[in-house]
Amino acid sequence: MLVYSKNRKLIGVFIAIMITLVAFSPQFSGLNRFPDRIRVIEGKEHTLNFRIPFTLQLFAKSSDYLIINGAALKDRMNVNLKNPLSIKSSRLGTYDLEFRLFGIIPVKKMKLEVLPEVKVIPGGHSIGVKLRPDGVIVVGIASVIDEKGKTSYPAREAGIQVGDTISMVNGYKIYTAEELSRIVNRDEDKIVTLTVKRNGKTFETQLGAVKSRDGIYQIGLWVRDIAAGVGTLTFYDPESGYYGALGHIISDSDTGRIVEVGQGEIIRASITSIAPARKNVPGEKRGVFVEEDRVMGNILTNTQFGIFGRMYEPVKNPYYSEIPVALASFAHEGKAQILTVIDGERIEKFDIEIQKIVRQNFPSTKGMIIKIIDPRLIEKTGGIVQGMSGSPIIQDGYLVGAVTHVFVNDPTRGYGVFAEWMIEEISKLKIERQVSNF
Repeated sequence: MLVYSKNRKLIGVFIAIMITLVAFSPQFSGLNRFPDRIRVIEGKEHTLNFRIPFTLQLFAKSSDYLIINGAALKDRMNVNLKNPLSIKSSRLGTYDLEFRLFGIIPVKKMKLEVLPEVKVIPGGHSIGVKLRPDGVIVVGIASVIDEKGKTSYPAREAGIQVGDTISMVNGYKIYTAEELSRIVNRDEDKIVTLTVKRNGKTFETQLGAVKSRDGIYQIGLWVRDIAAGVGTLTFYDPESGYYGALGHIISDSDTGRIVEVGQGEIIRASITSIAPARKNVPGEKRGVFVEEDRVMGNILTNTQFGIFGRMYEPVKNPYYSEIPVALASFAHEGKAQILTVIDGERIEKFDIEIQKIVRQNFPSTKGMIIKIIDPRLIEKTGGIVQGMSGSPIIQDGYLVGAVTHVFVNDPTRGYGVFAEWMIEEISKLKIERQVSNF
């Protein structure tokens, strides 16, 4: 009896040592670096490459609709993680997966989300962007010389700073510099109350308007009321009417602050010339707005993944009627194409290479590094130039992302954002609209 007890303890110690050695081995630790969440498209096969030389048991609750390595998962299954693991589901929903060593010891838990396939019309169109902030942006503090020649700084003394957004004057909502000046000069009381936004917080401050030598009351501010430029449409969702463009946030060129959307619109743009990019010298598309009175769509939000809004009329693409949107995990290193305009309004397809994928569990910018390899595009633009932001990236028949930034020291290379994250911004807009309508 004593011998049996000692043997059982020795076996237990041996198993514990083996588990510890396995768990801390370089091959096995690779499992812990794998995402805690996996997303797949309903009915589409998704392949995972663990490259870990172990066989584990995979457990899943409510697994009737899960196909693992071509076979239905019935509660549990042995899987050799040295080989690729394919997952497919014919039903939307969320599944809890768990890998166990010897079928007993939990080593990794994952959530599997099965999502519906989304199809959009890819962009590539050059667009003119007009974005009015939610007020006017302070881009400079100025002195005011009154009728007697005395110099003062009313705005600075009131605590106004460059980068502030003035949203109201004496209780009136404003969007333009003209409205600000008109209210300051209209009201008899020259003690002006400003409602100011700074770093997400709103406060009020007062200052005295000063009558200048030319008889106009001034408060000592330089302000801007519109951000305008040329960019590229990424996609149009025909089901909802929403679009996504640019792939990155719009910031004020002088202050670097994010422009909060007050009013905004996109219109057609035509590329008239291109200043090619060179090392340490960014290039740009030069264009003109076309039919400014015929607005293509509005701008509802300005996010780190681009601008989004609703189109007023359908969008067409010369290459694709519709195209499925790939999940971030579907993109891979290798050849792809971008759609963009380099002359007039004609969308063209150009070859690129996705050189690196940055695996992301949650939305984040700079998801991939891309390189322009198309000789004609390099000859014309030198690589990635301003105005190309938002150009859709197509790979294996899917919209996988959009061009966002250029490497200044090598303009043939730059970053792209995953299309999945841009589509999520559309989903947020839909929810917001549903709530507001309710």
